[in-house]
Amino acid sequence: MTMLTIFLLLSAAFALGDARDLNDTENQIIENLIRNLPIESEEMGAKEKRELQTRSSSCPPGWHRYGTHCYHYVPIMAKWPEAEHYCLLLGGNLASVHSLSQYNFLRTVILSSANGAQRTWIGANDAIKEGLWLWSDGSRFSYQNWGKGQPDNYNYVAGNDNTNGREHCMEMNHGDDFGQNDAACWTQLPFMCSRKL
Repeated sequence: MTMLTIFLLLSAAFALGDARDLNDTENQIIENLIRNLPIESEEMGAKEKRELQTRSSSCPPGWHRYGTHCYHYVPIMAKWPEAEHYCLLLGGNLASVHSLSQYNFLRTVILSSANGAQRTWIGANDAIKEGLWLWSDGSRFSYQNWGKGQPDNYNYVAGNDNTNGREHCMEMNHGDDFGQNDAACWTQLPFMCSRKL
C-alpha cells in the first residue's frame, strides 16, 4: 500500500509539475505535530501502553472520527500535490470518499470548521490516465458524487503547458449542488486529510 501511495504521488508530481516548498511556518507546524505523535517503544510501561492504545482508538484533538478513520480539515490554501504532501506528514492522505453518508459527514466537518461550504481538496486524481480516477490512499474508487456536468476538464487548453493537459484533481463542495469536481491541480484550496485509527 505504501509503495502504491508513493507511486501515485510521484506520478501526480511529474504530471502536475513542481509544487512550491512549504513555508517556514507550515514546516514548524508539521514538525511540532510529528514531534508530539506518541511512539510505542519497549521502554514504555504497561500504563503508558494502555494510554497509547486508548488514544489510538480515538482521534487526536482537531480530528473527527467517521468509521475507522479520523478526518482533519486544513484551512491552509494549497495546490493538490502540496495538500497530499502535508497529509502524508500528518500520517495519512487526502481523504477518500466511499459513500454518500461519508461525503455528507465531510461536508459537515467543513461547514463547522470553515463556517461555510468551502471548496476543498480530497484525494482523487486522474493524472496517470485521463478518466481513470484513483484515490491517493490506494483504496478502490467506487463512489462518485459528481456535480452537475462534471467531470468536464473545463480548464483544458490544447498546447498550453500551464494546464498540464486537463483538470486532474478532485475537489468537493463545488457548484450549487456541492458535488465533486475535476479541478486544475495548481488551484489553491483548503483540504481534508484522513488517517486510519
